[in-house]
Amino acid sequence: MMGFDPLAIGQVFGGLALFIYGMQLLSQGLKRAAGSGLRRLLFHLTRNRVAGALVGTVMGFLVHSSAATLMLVGFINAGLMSLSQAVGVVFGANLGTTLSMQLISFRLDEYCFVALAVGALLRVASRREVLSQLGVAIFGFGLLFLGMKTMGEGVLPFKDSGVLESVLRHTHADSVTGLLLGLLTSTALTALIQSSGAMVGILFALSAVGVFTTFDQFFPLLLGAHIGTCITALLGSIGTHPEARRAAIVHLLFNVLGAFLAIAMLSFYRHVVPMTGDTLIRQIANAHTLIQLINAFVFLVLATPFLRLVTKLTPSGATPVEKSHLDNRYLDTPEMAILASLRETQRMARLAHNGLRAAVRGLVEHTTRPFAEVARTEDAVDELKAVIERYLLQVVSRHLSKRQSILVQHLLQAVVDLERISDHANTLSDIIREKTERGVWFDDTHMGELLRVFDMADQLLHLTSQSLDPMLSKDERRGLVEEIVRIREEYVTHSKGLIASHRALVRAKEADPLTGVTFTRFVSNFDKIVRHAHAIAIAELDPVFFVKHHKLERRAPPLPYLPARIRREPDDKE
Repeated sequence: MMGFDPLAIGQVFGGLALFIYGMQLLSQGLKRAAGSGLRRLLFHLTRNRVAGALVGTVMGFLVHSSAATLMLVGFINAGLMSLSQAVGVVFGANLGTTLSMQLISFRLDEYCFVALAVGALLRVASRREVLSQLGVAIFGFGLLFLGMKTMGEGVLPFKDSGVLESVLRHTHADSVTGLLLGLLTSTALTALIQSSGAMVGILFALSAVGVFTTFDQFFPLLLGAHIGTCITALLGSIGTHPEARRAAIVHLLFNVLGAFLAIAMLSFYRHVVPMTGDTLIRQIANAHTLIQLINAFVFLVLATPFLRLVTKLTPSGATPVEKSHLDNRYLDTPEMAILASLRETQRMARLAHNGLRAAVRGLVEHTTRPFAEVARTEDAVDELKAVIERYLLQVVSRHLSKRQSILVQHLLQAVVDLERISDHANTLSDIIREKTERGVWFDDTHMGELLRVFDMADQLLHLTSQSLDPMLSKDERRGLVEEIVRIREEYVTHSKGLIASHRALVRAKEADPLTGVTFTRFVSNFDKIVRHAHAIAIAELDPVFFVKHHKLERRAPPLPYLPARIRREPDDKE
């Protein structure tokens, strides 16, 4: 028996690394080239599960099912989608992943260097973002083919050693034990590399050099790849709302139950798949697609009982996620659309506030555990900002009063300020990580000073989210805003004094420079958060910042395509 060649083993793992990285670049480039168009489709079409499955298929093709499901977890956690809307997208995403692997199955190894050259040239030379990102995708395409070719060459020395044959003998579909062992082995490997595409790529590489020769050898391993890829969304759902975690459970159950459905249909696949391609690589790709196509169809038909099963398996007494208030039906009644936008902006403020609290919890408890929540919250706030901005831009395409026009401008700026607050909360988590890594320690006095600064920022964000309630009267909102302004003035005085006193300690060599810089970074970050909250409050002091509830049902036609300078705004007198 031939001994193991360390260089060949290194070549196999190096090829796998190239394949995975190439796949990431391909997905990243395609996703960015698509821009926000896919996201708009996602929000507009997912009310219908079949349409959602079609959008999910496109998403799965671009970013693969695990990444697509992780995006859905974030959308549900932010209240932008419901689990019922997401379920069809999850089914489609699994099918879409198989279509991208179909593309890879057309052995284009000999063109990998051409793809690398063309991709690099487009990335470097193109000034247009779409072409530049397409260059990234083409470069990734070439890289993954190079990786698959490298893997295949690395496996060749082991082909005749008997090692691979002895392993594959125990993962063969000709017995129940072989089926289950192959399923579990592939599930574990795929979970380890967190990519079903990479696992299928390994199957392609092994088939290319003749390690696989029959359908029964790859079938259990293919099913395991479907299940193992679910680990990415499961890990990403930790700490999210139970409804968001259920999206990851939907992904897992779909693939687990789908695997057992495929095993029950083994005779059918064993008969049909060999007729779909003249090479084993094509048969693997076709089996991959056929299994997920049949599974998606079956589970779409059974979506309602399937969702009941998921809910029963994941009971929760948590308050349901607040659903998005934005509805295109309101666009013809601008006052109602503005009220909905205010509600959504208020929710955005609450999310940004929660992100800040989570970051500071990491500082107080000396742990990085809350930082995943901070990152997820920032993603949710970013999504809300994009959705609210897009919605308000649709609102201004109607005839608006002067008050409505100015109020929309205030809201557009408010969502920018809230997004920046969320960014600064995420920056706080980065500063806390660096503080821990560098061994910086604050004594009780300094920690108390920081917590006092946080307490004032915390009060400001709480009042800000309250002040954005569209049901408030003018007097109620003004009272909250005046309190925000008062606390902000107190904060500025306190912050300046802190920075000055701390610099004095550093000059007197009573505090080391690293501690001083770290402390100043904390206070500076809180300063920025307070500044953005204050900017929102100043906008709310504008007399136009209120909703006329008696005009909620008043309709307004779209603006004609006329130059802005000759459009006349309707009067809006109280």
